Amino acid sequence: MEKNKNKKGFVDVLVGLQWGDEGKGKNIDELLSTGIYSGVARFQGGANAGHTIKFGDKTFIGHIVPSGCLHKNIELYVGNEVVVDAVSLIKEINELKNLGFDVAPLLYLSNRAKLVSYLHPFLDQAEESYRNKSGSKIGTTARGIGPAYSDSRARRGFLIGDLNFPDFEQKEKELSELHMNFLNMYKDKYGFEIPEDKIKEAREKWLIAIKEIKKMQICDLSFLIQKRLGEGKNILAEGAQGIMLDIDFGDYPNVTSSNILPANVCLGLGIPHSVIRDIYGVIKAYTTKVGGGDFPARIKDEEVEKLFQKAGNEFGSTTGRPRMCGWLDLFAIKYAIGLSGVNKIFINKADVCPTNNIKVVTAYKIGEKILEEFPLRLNQVTDVQTEKLSGWGDANYGVNDKEKVSPELISYLDYIKNKLSDFNIKIITVGTGPDREHSFNWDN
Repeated sequence: MEKNKNKKGFVDVLVGLQWGDEGKGKNIDELLSTGIYSGVARFQGGANAGHTIKFGDKTFIGHIVPSGCLHKNIELYVGNEVVVDAVSLIKEINELKNLGFDVAPLLYLSNRAKLVSYLHPFLDQAEESYRNKSGSKIGTTARGIGPAYSDSRARRGFLIGDLNFPDFEQKEKELSELHMNFLNMYKDKYGFEIPEDKIKEAREKWLIAIKEIKKMQICDLSFLIQKRLGEGKNILAEGAQGIMLDIDFGDYPNVTSSNILPANVCLGLGIPHSVIRDIYGVIKAYTTKVGGGDFPARIKDEEVEKLFQKAGNEFGSTTGRPRMCGWLDLFAIKYAIGLSGVNKIFINKADVCPTNNIKVVTAYKIGEKILEEFPLRLNQVTDVQTEKLSGWGDANYGVNDKEKVSPELISYLDYIKNKLSDFNIKIITVGTGPDREHSFNWDN
């Protein structure tokens, strides 16, 4: 009994292995239903990432609140590498309350988390407008994520904990003046202008929101999480976006502004690497991407791509933009697994297959050369190497029993596992629809 009493808790990590939008919220829900976790933590990203969570007949699209928000008695942690949009966070908390979930008593914000200013989204828009003139548009969500991280790295931004210091008002005034100087430069040199009434309205909403933030549980999150682990409690860390958008290892500059790799969990939550146990990866049975940059696996037949967009409801939960759709990209997935150390995966949207024949990307090519290493820039890629397999139409929608899965999908899943055999990957479940019960176990 004494041995169990002193047992330390662990941290499991869940990340997307593609370009985001893999359906991670559903898999977090699956893991939480096991009852082994006491908390869920966001360790990077901001309101640019949308998590769609279904719980019975209720649906919630979250951006900052961790995906465990629809589970009772699950603590919710927002780590220090998260950039917090105060207006978005308060809106989410109120939406959850209207759904019957009062998350405020369970939500803890790191005092070292970064604060998004009311001017950061306008700076984001200005920078994207400038890039668009030179044909290098990234396709950001314009939520101010990049500028907030930039200010943090330049050591002039604000931490959530700064809200409770008496000099915050003066420092905020100085930073806003600097931001306005930047915006005036974009106006004078490039003709990008934000109306004064829009800026005034944004500031008023922001000031109201940060007053509400100050009432929340702002703490030394590293200390709290280490305390929970010392009590023998386990925590699930959820990544936003996907590893192919990692700022260091994605298709730079067509990436997000944070590190998505599980290695960043230690920095984003303030924990040692020794407490990390399993690393879960999430993929779709095909590939999607939203935003700018090249996408080698993209389906070249526009009509077929539209079929996938419609069948998979491939429209961004944050922006509503249609996502580019491509074949399953095993070359990119192997790269992501190698970077992340994933040992278990979830496969989602295996029911989405609106064609009789499908392809899988197995390698990238530059001219006639088949690449072994992942390229620094995806615009170098001139073609992809593919293999053809049989499709399965809509035969597997909602199937939750492996014995009832169509033989074509079984063959496809066997194919994927065989191609990833070098990594000794275990497939946990395969999703066949948006609801919790729409999935079946694979590796028993």
